[in-house]
Amino acid sequence: KLSGFFGWLAVSIPIIAGFSLGSFTDFFGSLAIAVVVGLPIAFATSWIIVAPILKRIMRYKISWIRAGLWGGVISFLIALACIAIGRFQGWLQSLDPSTPSQLGGGDKIIEVDGILTMYGWLLLAQSTAIFIVAGVLIALLIRAFIDGGRNMLRTDT
Repeated sequence: KLSGFFGWLAVSIPIIAGFSLGSFTDFFGSLAIAVVVGLPIAFATSWIIVAPILKRIMRYKISWIRAGLWGGVISFLIALACIAIGRFQGWLQSLDPSTPSQLGGGDKIIEVDGILTMYGWLLLAQSTAIFIVAGVLIALLIRAFIDGGRNMLRTDT
């Protein structure tokens, strides 16, 4: 539950702050929508993807390094799945000549007909790196919360 909540915070708050244009009413209105839509997605992702991995790795005491490493691995796997789905959708879009599209403009064109430009790949790499670093930090935060990393699943200690 903590990983889902902290993951939701790490993704939602920066996005909402960017859309709110500095207005508190816009911020809290967007936050309410993010709570209704984003939290269920974050919890479902945590229960489906993160929980089985955590159950396995928490059989033994988790050090700070191990927590950070697994936070990076889990967030990398989530990012990899999202990139694969996004690029597959882009490829499908590129096969349909009836709907030409362009995302961005001027020197900052991100995508043309579903295919990323060099600038688009740079933005994708940057956001992926930030997502992985957030995963590492969230894992370290969770390790600090869960009894200092003490083994919680084994009963023989």
